[in-house]
Amino acid sequence: MPDMNGRIVTTANITPDMETGIGKWSEDEFVRLLRFGVRPDNTVIVYPMVPYPELSDDEARAIHAYLRTVPPIKNAVPRIAATVTPAGADAGRAAYYRYGCNGCHGDTGVGLYDLRKGATDFATDAELIAYIRHPEVLKPGVKMPTWDGVIAEADYAPLAAYARNLGKAPRAEPSAQSRNALEL
Repeated sequence: MPDMNGRIVTTANITPDMETGIGKWSEDEFVRLLRFGVRPDNTVIVYPMVPYPELSDDEARAIHAYLRTVPPIKNAVPRIAATVTPAGADAGRAAYYRYGCNGCHGDTGVGLYDLRKGATDFATDAELIAYIRHPEVLKPGVKMPTWDGVIAEADYAPLAAYARNLGKAPRAEPSAQSRNALEL
């Protein structure tokens, strides 16, 4: 599948294979991934996969039950490289890439989910950090995962400062390739 920058992303193996799929995942772990975007190893999913907080636990459990009926396929798939930190990145930019923020917000902060309002919607870094930790509290049904317990404590302040600066940048129009990828 194409990501928001037109790069090809190999999709994950969601068959119940015990080694390369989701066979070792509990039902609760699958529900957490599907609804909140956090894997059992406490890493987050990146676009083109997004959380589906609008699903109920019962709906997510039904999807899990269905996937358990699919024949397991052994197919190791490497995780996408969206979380590779650019060389020479400061602490905020490094955190932005380490946690895959660029997967949804793009390299410039103006991806599928635009960070520009974050610079004005949150008067302080503390308010922005509170939102990053639990976005669902402020905006129920938001697609952004709950980051509390995922992001290292020391990474919040530089990440918030970096995101606020990205949010101040003027919006660039997506490339034709990105627009085409999103239309697929």
